[in-house]
Amino acid sequence: MDQPPPLTPEEIAAAQATNYSQIGEPQTVKIFGILHLVFGAFGVFSVVSGLIVIFIGNPFTALLPQTPELAAQAQAQAEMEKQMLPMNVVVTCLTIVVTFLIITAGITLLKKRRSALKWSNRYAISSIILKIITAILTVTVTYPAMKEFMTPPSAAGSHGAFEAGMIGGMLIGVLIPVIYPILALVLLNRPNTKDWFASRPE
Repeated sequence: MDQPPPLTPEEIAAAQATNYSQIGEPQTVKIFGILHLVFGAFGVFSVVSGLIVIFIGNPFTALLPQTPELAAQAQAQAEMEKQMLPMNVVVTCLTIVVTFLIITAGITLLKKRRSALKWSNRYAISSIILKIITAILTVTVTYPAMKEFMTPPSAAGSHGAFEAGMIGGMLIGVLIPVIYPILALVLLNRPNTKDWFASRPE
C-alpha cells in the first residue's frame, strides 16, 4: 500500500496553528487585555497629572493655609519641583508613549487580533525601559532634591539610616510596577499562546 507523502514543515505549522485555534482562546489573552486597559487608564491619569504639574505647578500648594511657616515650606517645595522639572518632562513624555502602547495592546487583545502580541510586547519592553530610566532619575535627581527638602534636623544622628530609607522607598515604588510588564512579556509569549495568535486575523 502506498504511503502518503510526508508533510512539509509549512503544512505541519499550519496544522498546529489550526489545532491551537480550535482549542480556544488562552485565558491569559482576555485577562491581560482587561488589565492593559485598566493600567492604561491609570497611565492617562498619570499623564494628566504630570502635565498639570509641568504647566501649572502643584495645585495643592495653593490650598495650604498662608502662615509664615507654611509659606517657607511651600517656597522650599517650589524650589524642589523646579529642580525636578526636567525629569518630570522626560518621564511624562515617555509615559505618554507607554500609555498609548498599553491601551492599543489592550484593545487588540480583546479583539483577538494577531497584531495584539506585537503591541503587547512593544508595551512591555517600553514599560521596562521607562522603569529603568525612572529608577536612574530617582537616584540622580529626585533623591538629592527630596533629601534637601525632607531631611529633618532631628535625623542628624541617624543620617545614614534616614537616607537609606528614603532612597529605598523611592526605588521600591519605581521597581515594583515592573513586575506587570515582565509577566505580560513572559505569559503572552508562551509557545501555545503564540501559536494561537498566529491563527488569528490581523
